[in-house]
Amino acid sequence: MQATDLHGMFPALPTPLDADGKLDLAALATLVETNIAGGARGLVPMGGTGEFTALSHDDRVAVVRETVRLAAGRVPVVPGVVSPGRAEALATGHAFRDAGAAGLMLVTPFYVIPSQAGVQEYFRSYRAEVGLPLVYYDVPSRTGFVTAVETVRDLAADGTIIGMKVCNTDAHYFNRLATALEGRIALLSGDDMLYVIHAMHGAVGGVLASAPMLPAYWTAIHDRVEAGDFAGAIAMHRKLIPVFDALFAEVNPGPLKLMMSQLGTDVGPVSLPLRAPSEATQALIARAVQVVRAEAMA
Repeated sequence: MQATDLHGMFPALPTPLDADGKLDLAALATLVETNIAGGARGLVPMGGTGEFTALSHDDRVAVVRETVRLAAGRVPVVPGVVSPGRAEALATGHAFRDAGAAGLMLVTPFYVIPSQAGVQEYFRSYRAEVGLPLVYYDVPSRTGFVTAVETVRDLAADGTIIGMKVCNTDAHYFNRLATALEGRIALLSGDDMLYVIHAMHGAVGGVLASAPMLPAYWTAIHDRVEAGDFAGAIAMHRKLIPVFDALFAEVNPGPLKLMMSQLGTDVGPVSLPLRAPSEATQALIARAVQVVRAEAMA
């Protein structure tokens, strides 16, 4: 897998569960087919949207293995590794590699907040030991770590990473990042609400939480930006504001899973400590569902 393979929509897949909290692989099959049919250029199971931290090691591997089997080579599968430290991250990465992953989306370590130099060494040693291409997963709101532009530039220069999922909501940071990297790696927006801004400033695709629910609509937004139709892309993006208000009213993926079920793709409940969305959020979801149906987004 190369940087040029990271292009377009890579939906962040929720993990389908049944009422007892067990994996629902039949629902996963529907989810994979729907997203590939909707134009997804790759699939990202087991990130934050996939509830990585709530699942057992065996369940994580089972989801990745089944996603790879279902994708059947049509698109690459790049699972998220959202482990706080090196030993667990390495064990997970080896298992995902053996399950057929094309690359890995590795989060920066959290709880023990590292230095910039420590993160560089962490990614370099991980790449050497696991042997798969890496997408740098930067999500400072969850990890407490803000990646310096120079850190990414150096990891890109020596080939440690081929891409980056950017969840930093500072648009100026993204612009500085794109300028420093000069296209050496694939920048992927990780923020649904900033996607068009990121794409206009150099993102070549996105790993988005709402994309598995609306894959074709997000693909159309991406295609408009790529064609230079910025006004059209912005207009489409603005129609998603009620969706964003609902999906991010509480911690992802609780609202996403409920909204997907109401739109006809049942992916089950969330795992503790997350709970079903509150009544206030359910009202926002009901409004968002009306908008999605009225605009024929799904």
